[in-house]
Order: sequence, then C-alpha cells, then structure tokens
Amino acid sequence: MKLMRLGLVTVVALALVGLASVWSGRPDPEPAAVEQAPMPAVRTGEALPATWYCASGTASRALAHYVFLSNPTGDAATVRLTGYTAGGATPTQTVEVAPKGPLPLDVGAVLGDPTASVLVESDVAGLVVDNQLSDEEAGDRAACARSSSDAWYFPALSITRDAGARLTLFNPFPADAGVDIEIGLDTGTRVPASLAGLVVPAGTARVVDLGQAVQRRDQFTAVVRSRSGRVVAAVAQTFDGSIGPEGLWLTNGVPGPQPRWAFAGGFTGTGVAERLVIQNPGDRRSRVLVQVTPYGGASDPPEPIEVAVEPRHYAVVDLSAETRIPGVGYHSIEVESDRPVVVARTTTLSAGPDPATDAGIAVRPALGRGVALSTGTPVLARSWTVPSINAGADPAPVVAVHNPGEGIARVTLEVVAAGSSSALPGATDVEVAPGDSVVVPLGPAAAPEVAVVVTSSEPVAVERITVYAPDVDLAFDPAVPGHGRNRPLVPLGSS
Repeated sequence: MKLMRLGLVTVVALALVGLASVWSGRPDPEPAAVEQAPMPAVRTGEALPATWYCASGTASRALAHYVFLSNPTGDAATVRLTGYTAGGATPTQTVEVAPKGPLPLDVGAVLGDPTASVLVESDVAGLVVDNQLSDEEAGDRAACARSSSDAWYFPALSITRDAGARLTLFNPFPADAGVDIEIGLDTGTRVPASLAGLVVPAGTARVVDLGQAVQRRDQFTAVVRSRSGRVVAAVAQTFDGSIGPEGLWLTNGVPGPQPRWAFAGGFTGTGVAERLVIQNPGDRRSRVLVQVTPYGGASDPPEPIEVAVEPRHYAVVDLSAETRIPGVGYHSIEVESDRPVVVARTTTLSAGPDPATDAGIAVRPALGRGVALSTGTPVLARSWTVPSINAGADPAPVVAVHNPGEGIARVTLEVVAAGSSSALPGATDVEVAPGDSVVVPLGPAAAPEVAVVVTSSEPVAVERITVYAPDVDLAFDPAVPGHGRNRPLVPLGSS
C-alpha cells in the first residue's frame, strides 16, 4: 500500500516527542489503511501570538536556565517576563529586543530564580521564544508553548536507575487548575493515586517527579488532563550516564494527536539508536505507515513500515534495526495514521559516525555521545523561524528542510544576528526535489547566537540539529512555522 503524501489546510501550531520494534505480546501489525484529511498548514497572513509559555526550569540536578528571545522582524520589541514558582510570581521585568537578532537571558539573573517557569509577553507578534536547560555535561533547548491546552501528551519517557523525568505544570492564569496524570505502560494506562487530582494554584508552577509514581521503565507515556482550569506542561528528562547514555532532553507536551507528522532530519548507523514512539490515546486501533526516505532517494524510497497501535497503548519502532534504511547520511520521516496519534523520535549516540563513501552524502554531527528527542511537526509552511542557535558550536549545527510535496521547493536560508540579516552562503534558492530533503550546515557568524529564517516556494517541514554543553549533547527541535501562501499537498504515489 502506498503511503499518502502529507498535505495542508489549516493552522495547528504544535511544538513538539521517540522510537524500538513493535510491542511484545500483541498481534502482528495489520496493513494500514490511511484515508485522512490533509496535513494542516499555516494560513496566509497569520501572525505569531504575542504570548509564550516556557514551562520548565527544573530537572533532577541544578541546571542553568536561559530564555532566548529571537526577533527576526524589523521592529524593536518590548517584552515583559514574569517568572512563576511554587511560591508564586516573581516581579515582572521588561526588556527591549532590538530588530534582527536573538537576545539570550539568564532566568536566574533576570528573574531571581533559575527554576522559574517564564511567561513572555511581547508587543511584536513575530517574536519567537525558546528556552534552554544546560550545564557542562548536558543541555537541550525547546521552543516555548504558544497556548494552554486541556491535555498534554508525552509519548517517550523513561524512569530507570540512571534516568529521571520531572514534569512541570505551569499555571500563570487567574484560576486554580486541577489535573490528572495518566501513565501508559506496555500493559495499558492508569492514573496512579498520587497523580490524580493534583492542584496547581493560580499564578504558580508545580514540579512533579514522575519517578515517585513510575519505577524502572525504559519506556512509558504520560498524558496530563485538566479537570478544571488550564496549565502548560513540559518535561526535563535526564540521563546520568552511569549505565547508559548521558544527556538531557527538554520537551513540551504535545497539545493534541494528529493524523500526520513529519521529521525533516534523522539518521541511524554506527553508534546511533533511533527509535520512533507512536502513542494512540484513542479508543480504537490506529493503523500507521512510517515512510523513511534517505536524502537524495525520493525517486526510489524504501517500502514504508506498517504499524498497528492498540487503543490507549503505544508502539515503538526501532529504525536503527531496519536494514532498508542506510546507515550513513540523513533521512526524513513521514508518519500517517488512519486515526490521530502522537509521535516522537528519540536518538541516542554512543560512538562517532562512519565516514561517507560518497562525497555527496552529508554525514551526521561527529559526536560520540548524547541524547535527543523531537516530536516533529504536524504542519507545513512556506516560512519558518529557527529560534536562537549557537552558530559557533563544533560540530556545526545544521538546519534540515524536507519537501513532502510534488513540486520543486526553492528554499532560502537567512541568518539573523547583530541587527542585520543576510542570506546564508550557498543557501539561496536551493532546489529540493519532491519528497526529498536537504541539510544546511551553519558556519561561524558575526554573533554567537543567531536566528535563521527559512522561506520556501512550497510548503516544507524544517528542523534544527544542534550541539550543547559544550559539544557533548545532541538536540533536535522543530522550527517555528510562520505564515505565507500555502496549498494542499497530494497523496504520495498519485499522478
């Protein structure tokens, strides 16, 4: 059965979550029958909201907490920042963000508490906000949320002797919130008594150590469901390296399942464990197709992987074990389901990459350790902002662009830093064939932190791949969709 092409219609701005074989003890996957509406896309003229919610700041050890304010517009932005902890709100601080450039802010220094979740309010709608947790051993960055939700989904979590997960529930709103936290194991889902009816008072942030309710699970899922009020939810997942990988990932909850997801960049090969986790929160079986396409291989992609996910369960697909996927070079991932699902990809590094035998094949960052998680994107757009990125990192960060359409996408990357913007050398009107992808490395820039604006003639998916702390941890993050002209995409394999 052919995999249908990702498509577009309306706005869903989700920021987003891993990956192994299929669960044990369940029937073999049935062939997928995917008949769904096209993938949504950002509509013409839609502005980014002026409020961002950074629901993090706490992990299993003390970490520096930064908020990055990226302003790719030509207007100066006045930004108000307010921190929230269990004790309430910090005094609001106001900063000016100059046009054309990112502004990094140390939350501890600016708001007085590095563990505070942060509410960011701006008078410039184009401002993009992300935050980072890091120390000398590990780090990760994630775009902050743009809205609250009555449910937040976390497909890929781990609690083991060397791994911990702390959930932040952020309520900057005027009413108290009550939530239940549903835990999904390979045997089914439940709400532990200790996670039922949790109260998050108005104007506070509450941290929940998930290890108090879940023990010794390499893989489990969580869903935060509101009984009343509203919260924003994020997880800081740490791995101490004592028996496995070392690193950290910071991830926002996914505010809702979708029938289609795209990951612009990924890789397997020597020293890499790449896994896809598919969470089905519904009450009926989901039939899912996973199309992995090596860069440059869109004309003859591997056969898609078929997965059946039981209701209120998850499936793990080990992409590293798939012989149909080349072990050197990048690939894109498209996921389509007959019912809405939540999808995440985890990547764990234990050794450096093998060299490419072909000079035309781009090789993944030359790191020997680190962990990363991405929830991909359920939307396509012609304009994306890659939030603040350390262009001077070694190995160099890269921007991955995937074109799931049937027309050639002409893509331009513009670096925004130090009050000006300029086209990235060699990245103007880059042609990306239908179904194919490109990866563009960033070289040293005039400023240590830059933002990147990606514009395309066709709707595309964009992801950043970066290195943190320093040069010892990996991070994948979807870029933030902007606005522009969009049109629906047609199914894969159609004429």
